[in-house]
Amino acid sequence: MKRGQVWTASRAGHDRLVVIVGHDALTDVRDGVLVVPVSDVRAATLIEPTVTLVGGDPLGVAMTPRVGEIAKTYLTEARGNLDPASAEALDVALRAVLDL
Repeated sequence: MKRGQVWTASRAGHDRLVVIVGHDALTDVRDGVLVVPVSDVRAATLIEPTVTLVGGDPLGVAMTPRVGEIAKTYLTEARGNLDPASAEALDVALRAVLDL
């Protein structure tokens, strides 16, 4: 599990796409992982950018204000990696949302 990877998170019978946004070294040593959920029904904004997989497959909108930690056991399927432009847009959005 690495920063920028997209996973399916399954919890209580509900599947959702999430992007790993936590530092790789912290992810390696913790039971949880810091993620941002992805929505396929929200409109994109500066703080909630559209994200795409490497290869061009659109995912939806990264709901950056909902950044949080989930247990690694909820991550069931690796879906790929964000393309570089999406990763940069997500980083900008995280800095804005977290006032960094």
